[in-house]
Amino acid sequence: MRFKEIGWNGILVRVPEDMRLTRHGGDHREGIFLVGSEDSLIEVSWIPISKKSKSLLEIVDKITNRIKKEAGKKKMDFKIRERHDTVVNDHKAVYLLLDYGVKERYYIWRCPESNRTVAVRFFFRKYDEEARKIIKTLIDTIECHGEKYVWSFMKIRFETPKTFLLNATEIKSTEMNIALLEEKLSTFEERKRSIYVKYFPAANVRFKDTYRNLEEWFKKNYMEEFGKKILKRRKVSFKIKGEKKLGSHTVLIEESKFSATFTRRGKEICSVALWYCPERNRIYLFALYTQVYRPFPFKIRLKAEEHEALFNEILESFRCH
Repeated sequence: MRFKEIGWNGILVRVPEDMRLTRHGGDHREGIFLVGSEDSLIEVSWIPISKKSKSLLEIVDKITNRIKKEAGKKKMDFKIRERHDTVVNDHKAVYLLLDYGVKERYYIWRCPESNRTVAVRFFFRKYDEEARKIIKTLIDTIECHGEKYVWSFMKIRFETPKTFLLNATEIKSTEMNIALLEEKLSTFEERKRSIYVKYFPAANVRFKDTYRNLEEWFKKNYMEEFGKKILKRRKVSFKIKGEKKLGSHTVLIEESKFSATFTRRGKEICSVALWYCPERNRIYLFALYTQVYRPFPFKIRLKAEEHEALFNEILESFRCH
């Protein structure tokens, strides 16, 4: 059995290759994602550790009582078949086997590093040696905290600082995009940095005339939409900064700079990386957008070298096949 990574909101798991991300919601503080196949389902959820801290056992009791109540409404027998202490990612955890018409296995623990209580739920139509291997692999390798957030899904992987939080996402069979936001607000200054990642599948069919000329492809197919939706500008223009190597791919780098508008006094810089991956037949776009606003008479400081360093750092973390 071969496994792959799923990374979402600071949690990284390994699941069988035939499983896919089927649902996601929430943010880094409180959220959920599900991966599944025809015969199995894995649900990962998290909530913030309360300031009025409850013990892990109290949290476990709350979860089991909720499920017991739901089972009672459906007139199902509810039993805790197994319950014992264990360890997950160096954290003290509790394992549960619950039976209420279906059998589900839970691992629940608290992660002080990310200030979250994490729960992983497993359901299998048939609990056999393969199911046991799936559980062991995930629990032995799960990461619920780290120096950076790993985003890994839909056969794309990249890393970002933990300060960038999920702002918007859209995953379809025809395309994918994800937006992350870092925001720093003070009395006399507003600083924002946004990460935007998008891919376009079936590139040699949908864009057969331009997919190998990324400068032309960007101008013809996406620059105007990118300007309106992401940069919130009617007209934009980008200048070519050069090229970089990303594994076996050649990446085109473009950049655009903006000054104050009539309503806001500030500076903005947006760097865009574009590349075609023949292995996946996709065009990938990664953008870093930095904005700084200050009222008159304060001087506006946008450090282009810091922007460029972060852009290169994130770009080098990308894996697309």
